[in-house]
Amino acid sequence: MARYSKKIKDHRALFIVPPTGLFYRDDRCQVSLKGVSNAPRPPLDLAYMSAILEKNEFVCKMRDYPVENGSWQDVEDDIRNFAPSILVIYTTITSVKEDLRVCSIAKEINPDIITVAKGGDTTISPEERLEMCRDLDIAIIGEPELTMLEIARGMDLKDIKGICFREHGKIVKTPRRPFIEDLDSIPFPSRHLLDQSKYVRPDTGEILTTIQSSRGCPAKCIYCLSRVVAGADLRLRSPKNVVDELEHCVTDYSIRNFFFRADTFTWDKEWVIRVCKEIISRKLDIQWVANSRANTVDDERLVWMKKAGCWLVSFGVESGSQYILDMTKKGITLDQSREALRLAKKHKLKTFVTFLIGMPWDTKETIMETFDFAREIDGDFFEVILPFPFPGTAYYEITKRDGLILDGAYDNIYDHFNSVVKTYHLSADELTELKKKSFWYLYARPRYIKKIISQCDSPRAFKNYLAFGINKMKAHFASAR
Repeated sequence: MARYSKKIKDHRALFIVPPTGLFYRDDRCQVSLKGVSNAPRPPLDLAYMSAILEKNEFVCKMRDYPVENGSWQDVEDDIRNFAPSILVIYTTITSVKEDLRVCSIAKEINPDIITVAKGGDTTISPEERLEMCRDLDIAIIGEPELTMLEIARGMDLKDIKGICFREHGKIVKTPRRPFIEDLDSIPFPSRHLLDQSKYVRPDTGEILTTIQSSRGCPAKCIYCLSRVVAGADLRLRSPKNVVDELEHCVTDYSIRNFFFRADTFTWDKEWVIRVCKEIISRKLDIQWVANSRANTVDDERLVWMKKAGCWLVSFGVESGSQYILDMTKKGITLDQSREALRLAKKHKLKTFVTFLIGMPWDTKETIMETFDFAREIDGDFFEVILPFPFPGTAYYEITKRDGLILDGAYDNIYDHFNSVVKTYHLSADELTELKKKSFWYLYARPRYIKKIISQCDSPRAFKNYLAFGINKMKAHFASAR
């Protein structure tokens, strides 16, 4: 292992999203984008890691092959032509076997290249990632920025917290690195290394980028990876630092559309209002979207958000059964969801509402309650999701203990269309069929179609919504068993 702890001679690092399909590769959200309602997002973790290396005089290159329609040949060509000393790969739990093919390609070209994997899955199962691929040298655990810098500087791997590596044929796991408390200390992501035109709003086609406004989540939902990968304590960037980055994007990239990457953007009321006031004071003229929870919105927050350019709020309502919400420790009530949607409509904010069907306690009756509740609260956009048992979550422990996970669940790339679990009352095939039914029950309604058409404020928006609806329908039925 000594060869990896020597000083790096050639300060060049290549950061890649492998050509294994379009995914959300955020730590908490690792799912194929096939047929879902959102557009690809920039690989923010890679952009943060490259930013801190560039600040320390490394030459970096980044490729997001799926959005660029890149191939494995492109990967090989980039490794040969750029000749990096370090290769960093962005992985997900269901694509990782294919993702790690890059390591073998790289080692054939340069046996001395250091291969590093980063993803929510490397935090959860770092040893398995090294066992899975003999050509993977290091798996990063937890927040990657400072860890990546120490790897690149050539520190002895035993002294680097938050990694898993091999030493004399044995896999070694170091203690986890403490979370970064001062998020303002992290450089802005290296957006100049990406083709920003590949990341757009699905309705208007305008360039959109992602802003990481906080890390950590105090919520206790049993199915979510947030607390596992980012901790339970909410860590907020300062409002000034957040808006500095927004202004940087407007000034340097002419980007005026943003998605705030936060588990719950609206958690801290005072902070939300301060961010909004800072945006307004600088007259940025931007539009943005944020995640929320039904119990973290009120009139005052939404008034300021609307003034500052927010046009859509996403709510994880998850179920129309209070029993299911309680069993999954969602921490909200149906009445709170009703009120949150009412307030959003009052302030003329569009809503994106997600529902999760297939929790262990779900029956056909509770799932139909969920569909009926979706119709009742009448969000602007819906997504019905089949759950995935991510190791490290309480949901995984329950489904594993009770034999609810299908054989081979982790062997194939996961999408939203075919269930890989069953419930105590429903088979995986029955869940898949109910998912299929949700399309007709929620989307293919004359009232809903009329509502969406009435909201299109331009021919381009209408065309994009129509194309999305057709693609969603095709994906829905092409993917279903």
